[in-house]
Amino acid sequence: MERTADAAGCTIFDKSGRILLVHQVYGKKKWALPGGVVENGESSWEAAVRECREEIQIEVTDMSLSGLYFLSHRNAYVFIFRANSFSGIPTPDGIEIDEYAYFDLHDLPKPMSNFTIQRIQDAALFEKNVYMREQHVNTYVIE
Repeated sequence: MERTADAAGCTIFDKSGRILLVHQVYGKKKWALPGGVVENGESSWEAAVRECREEIQIEVTDMSLSGLYFLSHRNAYVFIFRANSFSGIPTPDGIEIDEYAYFDLHDLPKPMSNFTIQRIQDAALFEKNVYMREQHVNTYVIE
């Protein structure tokens, strides 16, 4: 199988431990982490920073890799970072994202994929070890 583009996303938690999520206006119109495709010649961390800037006008200035997820059906990786430091007031771009909100980890919005839920849980538990998981399309569910 030919490799497809990798993706990168960022988890941003507020001081109360709530996660910042964005609502997508395309596809299944689900809640997700800010993120997207890693462009040619771009590192995964640069992609995560760029996507936060483009989608919600947040500047991530320090982050740690919290999870690496292999998508066998796409033969690609998703890199999830945890923001350690960021600035700005979230503002949806109005193109891909129409809304944002902070959510308690025990009260996540719907619709959202189980893959995203796993990535959020891993980032919330992240201390020093990077979570490495395979996520298979046959287990993908939007709840």
